[in-house]
Amino acid sequence: MKRASARGSRLLAWVLWLQAWRVAAPCPGACVCYNEPKVTTSCPQQGLLAVPPGIPAASQRIFLHGNRIAQVPAAGFSACRNLTILWLHSNALARLDAAAFAGLALLEQLDLSDNAQLRAVDPATFQGLSRLHTLHLDRCGLQELAPGLFRGLAALQYLYLQDNGLQALPDDTFRDLGNLTHLFLHGNRIPSVPERAFRGLHSLDRLLLHQNRVARVHPHAFRDLGRLMTLYLFANNLSALPAEALAPLRALQYLRLNDNPWVCDCRARPLWAWLRQFRGSSSELPCSLPARLAGRDLKRLTASDLEGCVATAAAGPHRPMRTGAPADEGPPALPKCCQPDGAAKASVLEAGSPASAGNALKGRAPPGDSPPPPHPPAANGSRPRQINDSPFGTAPSSAESPGLPTAGPRPRRPGCSRKNRTRSQCRLGPQAGAGGGGGGGGGDAEGAGTAPALACGLAPLGLGLAALVLWTVLGAC
Repeated sequence: MKRASARGSRLLAWVLWLQAWRVAAPCPGACVCYNEPKVTTSCPQQGLLAVPPGIPAASQRIFLHGNRIAQVPAAGFSACRNLTILWLHSNALARLDAAAFAGLALLEQLDLSDNAQLRAVDPATFQGLSRLHTLHLDRCGLQELAPGLFRGLAALQYLYLQDNGLQALPDDTFRDLGNLTHLFLHGNRIPSVPERAFRGLHSLDRLLLHQNRVARVHPHAFRDLGRLMTLYLFANNLSALPAEALAPLRALQYLRLNDNPWVCDCRARPLWAWLRQFRGSSSELPCSLPARLAGRDLKRLTASDLEGCVATAAAGPHRPMRTGAPADEGPPALPKCCQPDGAAKASVLEAGSPASAGNALKGRAPPGDSPPPPHPPAANGSRPRQINDSPFGTAPSSAESPGLPTAGPRPRRPGCSRKNRTRSQCRLGPQAGAGGGGGGGGGDAEGAGTAPALACGLAPLGLGLAALVLWTVLGAC
């Protein structure tokens, strides 16, 4: 029994020695090979210019980071069928052959980050990596994502694309990534989020889009993100965000929207209402416009603050201006939310406009009935004498009659004085004036109250005498 046990121990030691020899014997120069906890070939920061030959086929982990490797040839690791982790970050990669990772069916982690010259990746590069769950492509200088680049990566959970030069999010780019939980897209040049950019990401938990140039988010961009818990959109060019885009985010817990040029006008009301009912953690949303709300947090405003409409100047997205126009010209074309009712129309007019708060046209007198405007200065600097300069609104005295302007807006004829006995007696004034009849008593209070109303018909005559005769006739009124 003891002999059998000794023989077994020797056999086990022999097998272990053979396994260790298989790994250690062919280890490339400048590399370290070991088999605990996993069979590993480690060659970091050795100044390598290419993938070293003779990497043990049994390697489960290969570390080649921190070198100067410029390309990965076709089937460069095809002999390593058990490979699960491959690190190639911090090299000088400028080209990956489309079949560089062919045959690596067990690969789980692939790190290609920090290769600034890797500006494009062939769509077939990652085909066959059905078990890949972590892919690093950050800080690679990528300017675009080729259609079908991530096709078939059904097991992928972590995708790092931050700090590149991406200028667009093509439709359906991530459609096959149904198990993806973390997507990092911050630090790029993405200008907008289209409708189908994140289609198929039903398991996504964290989406980082901050520090881009996003100025528009499609209302349906986040339709499939029902499990999303973290959304970062800060440090972009957003002046508005449709509340409809946030509505599908039922699991959202962390929302960061600060450092955007928010316009807090009527168009921000849906977002404001959504934020009021949001129970998760959200950043402040400091308003950029209008000027009266600059710096205030959108979440802390009231509904009455979000009135009127701020339009953006054509010169650029960061030069907004307050809309407004004189009442006689009418307001410029505005979004529908700026004109839901009369009150909203009035709210977009500038202060000092003749329109009242209830109607943009209310308060504008018809051209024929409005009194003359304030007296403009004459050419010689003196104010011209007007018809209504006398205390009762009548023509000036006879000494000033020559040269009196007779053209101009016709004053409105007021109704009869409440103190008149009958309306017919009030109408006798012009007839009596024409006939020259009438009695005295022109200094009583009633005559004074009626004189301005009746003299309006005689004012265009410009005759002081007519006014004097009228004054004497009105005693009876």
